[in-house]
Amino acid sequence: MKANHLRVLSLFFFAILFSTTSFSQFFDRSRGKNVMKVVESKVIVHANQSPAFNERMKKAFADYWKVSPYEMYDLTKTYERGSNESLAAFMPGIVGLTVRGHETSMNHPFFIYGEARKDGTVGDDVFIGVFPVNGFHYEFDPKAKYYYDRALLRIPYMVYNLNDMLTYLKTKENEKGYDDYVAAKTARLAKKTLIIPKDLVAEWDVNPATTALMKGRVEAGQKDMKEIKASVLDEGDISYGGKFRIMSNEEILKLEQSADASNYALFLPAINHHKYIMVFDLSTKELLYFETVTMGMRVKEKDFDKLNKAIGF
Repeated sequence: MKANHLRVLSLFFFAILFSTTSFSQFFDRSRGKNVMKVVESKVIVHANQSPAFNERMKKAFADYWKVSPYEMYDLTKTYERGSNESLAAFMPGIVGLTVRGHETSMNHPFFIYGEARKDGTVGDDVFIGVFPVNGFHYEFDPKAKYYYDRALLRIPYMVYNLNDMLTYLKTKENEKGYDDYVAAKTARLAKKTLIIPKDLVAEWDVNPATTALMKGRVEAGQKDMKEIKASVLDEGDISYGGKFRIMSNEEILKLEQSADASNYALFLPAINHHKYIMVFDLSTKELLYFETVTMGMRVKEKDFDKLNKAIGF
């Protein structure tokens, strides 16, 4: 599904090509060499959810964004630039998938980084990086006032690692070797306690998001409908070989600020068009482990077994 522009809601439906298995995809479908120019340009940051979400986004950019200048998005502003100038943007959006050259009916929520238009939003087919969220279970909620508000916990981890990936791209001039760069950090998890958000083991009504995304209209998920409850993870499937704790978001946010934060890692997978297994350093926000599975709507025991093997448990 392409470019149904909902300016007020800051949502977009795009066609996008997933051609690699890396955490975020680096590409530019229309201009190729323009990628490096975009990476070095100012990024327009969309903080358009609840006040708490917006403040966390602002703080994340202040703390972790080093690769380029940035400014917060202003709906009333036109982002003019000279003929040789470029702008980037970072924003939430609904993405319509093109798989192996064929358009599909699948639509999924991501946070998107790419070249900006004059209105400060990401342009069609000029993505450079995308970050998945739990699109069916809870991080995209078409019935809420702010659709992406439940992705609040994920914000600084996305911002830090987008900056890290773009810095890598800028230095190496391509994304080759980035997966190995992440894998080299995985052994650090052996000395950390794994934090599993309580939201992952809670049951959520997946029908509104599924309906909205399958029909390609947010409004479709806002109607009254039968509840269909599902969780990302069952506690019985947690086969982690080291120490772990299940904690609420409120407890995790406090732990992030504590002197002990460096002793913990955050297990924060995303179920979207694929199953993304991600673990971050709670203190530095670095990505310490990544694995993607093309099929599956739940995190399973075998996913923890792969993590255990990668760590060396």
